[in-house]
Amino acid sequence: MSPAPMNTPEPAIAALPPTAGDPLQRRTILLVESEQDQSVYWDTIFRSLGFEVIRARTLHDATPLLVSGLSIVACSSSVADGSGVEFFSQLRTRTDMTLVYLVLLTSSGEEVIASLRAGANDCIDMSATYGEVRARLELAERVISLNEALHHKSAALSDALTVIQHELQSAAALQAAMLPKALDHGSFSIRTLYRPSDVLGGDMIGLSSVHAERIAFGVIDVVGHGTASALISCSVIREMMDRMTGLIQDADPQVSRDCGRIVIQELNRRYCALNLPGMYFTALAGVLDLASGRISYCQAGNPNLICFQSDGGWRELPDSGYPIGLLENADYVTRDIRLEAGQMLLAVSDGLLRPRADDPGGSLELLQVLALSPLQPEPVIQRLSDLAAGVIGSERDDQSALLVSYAMPAAGEPDPQAV
Repeated sequence: MSPAPMNTPEPAIAALPPTAGDPLQRRTILLVESEQDQSVYWDTIFRSLGFEVIRARTLHDATPLLVSGLSIVACSSSVADGSGVEFFSQLRTRTDMTLVYLVLLTSSGEEVIASLRAGANDCIDMSATYGEVRARLELAERVISLNEALHHKSAALSDALTVIQHELQSAAALQAAMLPKALDHGSFSIRTLYRPSDVLGGDMIGLSSVHAERIAFGVIDVVGHGTASALISCSVIREMMDRMTGLIQDADPQVSRDCGRIVIQELNRRYCALNLPGMYFTALAGVLDLASGRISYCQAGNPNLICFQSDGGWRELPDSGYPIGLLENADYVTRDIRLEAGQMLLAVSDGLLRPRADDPGGSLELLQVLALSPLQPEPVIQRLSDLAAGVIGSERDDQSALLVSYAMPAAGEPDPQAV
């Protein structure tokens, strides 16, 4: 096949502009052409347009030349050892060829569709004028530059994402370290569960032993989940526990009993005054008196507490109150429950509830799961953990629980609270 003539003489045209960012950089074209005259022809045109050209006579010769730094592969539709269309189809399976611009040199219009489907970016007719070739390679330059820019931005975003993920993992480790796992005191034991919907969650639990006589506890569930909710929940639980500890240490026993209500009222006034749209949270705050077994608590939108009694099984204690941050003048009350030997009291976040048509509150499945558990704290928490793990994907919410248990005394031993 003889070289394709330039149909109409055209004036000399300056080479394509250099690549942005490096005025000395020149694009490199790998030219695959078996016929010597055609190879010389295209080599001359490409060089006149400012490209570096690497030539190969066969696909076999071209393969080891597919190295980094190539911008364009221009291949004849038919070479000595294969088809340009099939060659391009193979190249598009290689990840290192993703950004390389593929151009089929053809004299048959029938090959255009096949080459584009195989992954070619463009097709240049063997009889194309110099001006058309130049225009097509200018288009190639724009496409290559845009692809490279996108690739660099994607790499930068990937690096930024790696940093963010590392920071989130560090924050999650810190959040997990703040969460109490267990607390035992005499016949009483407290166990907790925490499973965030993602790396970080808006649930938080607090426990604090005061003078070995009382245990302050708090449960927080900030609306939403993720970094913002986690920051708020960690801040609030720390503030709540510090404030309750100070109140419990007050000489007035009534103040100690009401510490949960006092703290929740203070938090509600403050967060309502902040006027943060859509920002509210549910809470439970209270104190366990180890000498009497009495639990005094206050709820602010937290799901109903669930109590276990040996003669009646698990039952809900309806009383929730208003979430914190919604109504500035909301009233909160202190409730009391005295645990007897063998009783347990459970507080959960709404992530462990499963609302449905016949159970709008969503506690039925939870009560059924609890009924299957042996009457010790660890198996109960394990059942809750299994229930939490059963929710995946977009339906999963932050899930947390706090269980207070008063152990049944061993045979022959007196009930300490009855003394």
